[in-house]
Amino acid sequence: MLKISFITTVNHNVGDDFVREGIIYLLNQKFKDTVLNFDIIHKHSPINARQGFEWFRNYRLSKYVDQVLPLSITKDKVLEADILVQSGAPVYWCHPETHGPHCYNNEWFKPLIKRRYLKTASKVPFLNLAAGTCQRYDSNGSEFDSCKSCQDYIKELQSLTEVTTVRDKLAKKILNNMGFFVSVIPCSSIFARESFGIEPENPEYVALNYMKGGAHYVFGQKIEFEKWENNLKVFYKQISKFEKCVFVCHNQDEVNNAKRIDFNANIFISNNYKDYIRFYAKTKFGIMNRIHGAFLIASFGRPAVLVGNDSRVKMAEEIGLPYIFVNDANLVWLLEQYEYLKNGADNYPERFNEIRKKAYNDYQKALSVL
Repeated sequence: MLKISFITTVNHNVGDDFVREGIIYLLNQKFKDTVLNFDIIHKHSPINARQGFEWFRNYRLSKYVDQVLPLSITKDKVLEADILVQSGAPVYWCHPETHGPHCYNNEWFKPLIKRRYLKTASKVPFLNLAAGTCQRYDSNGSEFDSCKSCQDYIKELQSLTEVTTVRDKLAKKILNNMGFFVSVIPCSSIFARESFGIEPENPEYVALNYMKGGAHYVFGQKIEFEKWENNLKVFYKQISKFEKCVFVCHNQDEVNNAKRIDFNANIFISNNYKDYIRFYAKTKFGIMNRIHGAFLIASFGRPAVLVGNDSRVKMAEEIGLPYIFVNDANLVWLLEQYEYLKNGADNYPERFNEIRKKAYNDYQKALSVL
């Protein structure tokens, strides 16, 4: 039996669940003749690496407790792992222009890698899979050029990983500029449904997802919040005359946002990420702010378009989906995309099938070093 531990999130963001389940599927395919045991660590509270401390979610308090408790007194998901996986998510971010966050200062690297994996754990393979960026929409990666701390962090991370794959071209460029050459492979979330054997069902509705400003952050960009909301509201009123539209919401804030578009709208929300996979199995197509919602729709061979405001939205390029900066998503563009999606998006099922095959082979090739 192989023990595989994931650095991810738990009951926090269903997109992270999709990414992790896709990697689980790929690892099960890699080790078909081996029993695999998967442990999950909530990276925003690294004390969760200790068996029995999964309930402890307060980062500041748990950080102190984890530091003072000797590692030897508890079983530990890093120390006992045969393979350690950093599972998807933004790994590379650097925002000196707004005095914003930097990737070198994340919550998980020091307690999980430097304290456990590097100093105490047996030397087991450390995989950095489906890693991505979270920069301004127009970023070319130059933010990292003058940030020695982020560069040092990335270099140390790369020196420790057995395998690194990235999910967007900006991540590849940032690593290339530091002398690391990695493969861009579509985010592993496109394999999440296969982890549970969930098949496409008869399409019933158009999925809509609305986030204020098109994403989680602003990064000093001049986002036209009201314009995006008003354009989506008019678009929704027009297409809902012909389509059953459902606002799929990944958290309560998005429910509240959807009700700003239409207080009586059809809304889907769940506390179980598997329910989202089943929801997306019945989607005709999607107009989305949530990137991984679009990726799940695509995984069933159905198209979507993405509206966003940071570099993550450009992941869509790797699976053949259109995307746009939120300020440019006017009513004319939305209606054009509706017609494009409704008419099959240039034979998207066939196009995605080829993308999926190549992605699967590329992941298995990357994992072949194990």
